[in-house]
Amino acid sequence: MMTESARKEARDILHLTEQNTLKALEIIERQLFVLYSRAQVLVSLAGVVITVTGFSGRTIAGTSLPAQMFIIGGLATVLVCVIWVYMKVMRINWSTTGLQEDPVETLVILIKRRNIKTRAYLVGGYVLFFGLALYCISVSMMLLSPMG
Repeated sequence: MMTESARKEARDILHLTEQNTLKALEIIERQLFVLYSRAQVLVSLAGVVITVTGFSGRTIAGTSLPAQMFIIGGLATVLVCVIWVYMKVMRINWSTTGLQEDPVETLVILIKRRNIKTRAYLVGGYVLFFGLALYCISVSMMLLSPMG
């Protein structure tokens, strides 16, 4: 199913580019670049969370045991997101590896790679947002604490 869908997309891209394989490859490369750029945003956002935790983590964790659990859980989840996104989305696979004689087959390989990276990006985003939610709960607990 996925192969047929990728094959149809490959043929459509070649039709769009008037059978120009180089232009077709450039379309897929731009899509991969968009994914990479968005993955960088996720990693940067995670970096902000880790940095803020370095400055205020002790204060937040000092609020209560549940706040400690939420901030540690949030931080761990954000770290899992960074590792996942780096390994699954940002890992470098050159477009020229796996070139085939048939341009459709080459495009199918790249489209499958793009689709796998897209799904991994979505998973990474969901994991990051879950970690941010845990982190925000811990900050809310600190702000609501009568001692905080």
